[in-house]
Amino acid sequence: MKLIHTSDLHIGKVINEFSMLKDQEYALKQIARIAKEEKADGLIIAGDVYDRNIPPSEAVAIFDQFVSELIKEGIPILLISGNHDSPERLSFASSILEKKNFYIAGVFDGTVKCASFHDEYGEINIYLVPYLKPPVVKHILEKEEMVSYEDSVRAILNTIDLNKSKRNLLVTHYFVTNLGEEPELSDSETRISVGGTDNIDVSLFDGFDYVALGHIHGPQKIGRDTVRYAGSPLKYSFSEVFHKKSVTVIELKEKGNVELRTREIKPLHDLRKVKGKLEELMSKEVYSMADTGDYLQVTLTNQEELIDPIGTLRSVYPNVMQLILEKNIKKNDMITTKTEHIKNKSTLEIYREFYESVTEQEFDEERKAVMTSLIDDIEGGGLL
Repeated sequence: MKLIHTSDLHIGKVINEFSMLKDQEYALKQIARIAKEEKADGLIIAGDVYDRNIPPSEAVAIFDQFVSELIKEGIPILLISGNHDSPERLSFASSILEKKNFYIAGVFDGTVKCASFHDEYGEINIYLVPYLKPPVVKHILEKEEMVSYEDSVRAILNTIDLNKSKRNLLVTHYFVTNLGEEPELSDSETRISVGGTDNIDVSLFDGFDYVALGHIHGPQKIGRDTVRYAGSPLKYSFSEVFHKKSVTVIELKEKGNVELRTREIKPLHDLRKVKGKLEELMSKEVYSMADTGDYLQVTLTNQEELIDPIGTLRSVYPNVMQLILEKNIKKNDMITTKTEHIKNKSTLEIYREFYESVTEQEFDEERKAVMTSLIDDIEGGGLL
């Protein structure tokens, strides 16, 4: 059986006031094409279909077109909700869609949804566990003690009657670690953790032949090769500029034999960082070296004042998302350094440095005695 694993589509996302809808539509068409070329037996979407609970209508239309094309081709879809999705909205008409081999796990009712398939090696069971907060799981499973995400996931998995002689896959959307070692993160992921309470150790998934993870945007394995984040199909922050975006192709053969490879996703517009002087970046020699339509973070190294630099840049690079002036970074670093420098000095030392810098005269013992007395009176409340 061959499956395509993707996640974190975030359809409807806006980056620095730039809508990603066209870019997402372009990426989804590639995923559909890859699924057809691979003659895939199913597509896994491991959460965060949309970027927010109530997605814009254009985002829903793009996703509808995507899944309709796959269903028309007879390719089953296995989908869970992520932390950005509304489980209730995503689960709408799920029982009807299941008849078309579109399996959706959004709302959890205490039973883990399972989709079963058969191939020449026998049965394959794919379990769908959506993103759920511990209080929700605690209420549904009527557990007295449940604080961490790991507790809640363990409780959910304990409801599965897992036949380990068969091939079992898990699709889920959590922050998974390996003996405390965290996955590689980027700026575009939402994570709020107090004392690591959202960490799930990979050992919880030992009974599964493959674990299709969502939530982290960089493709990577966790612990073993068969526990994997597919990553997002697009770059969603400038911390991801070096990511190779892809989908994971999973080939399940006999029990214990899982082959993995990736298929790259090409962006409509890449996300890049460029740095240099304004006049250099505006020269044809430079801008002809890459796609001027890419989304850019531009760092200008000019020390002189510039008039409307972003307007000038956008006359050649229309999709400049961020503009950074290096001189301002240096200025802020100097202010920070001076502030930290001052924090570690006494009031008398600060005044001595000020006096000597202004008058260019030595702060002698007589002046020191006068200022020491004055500071002692002020700080002691004598002059207040």
